[in-house]
Amino acid sequence: RTRRARGGAGSGAAANPSGDPLFEALRTKRRELALEASVPPYVIFHDSVLREMANLRPASLGAMGRITGVGTRKLEAYGEAFLAVVRRF
Repeated sequence: RTRRARGGAGSGAAANPSGDPLFEALRTKRRELALEASVPPYVIFHDSVLREMANLRPASLGAMGRITGVGTRKLEAYGEAFLAVVRRF
């Protein structure tokens, strides 16, 4: 039996195939917030949520709240910080 390498969501190329600068800026903001809160970055938002933010570029908290993975609590806690990043692009 041979083992195959798994290329999942955690692999670098698959995580951000386009090299989108907005996605990278969102990841940086998530890392900053995670350090402040002493939690792993995925507790703030998963990569898939950041990818959707980068694709949809929400202009309001309401639009951001419609993204899968952005619940009321996370929207209230982190929404404005991530909207500020989106607005820079």
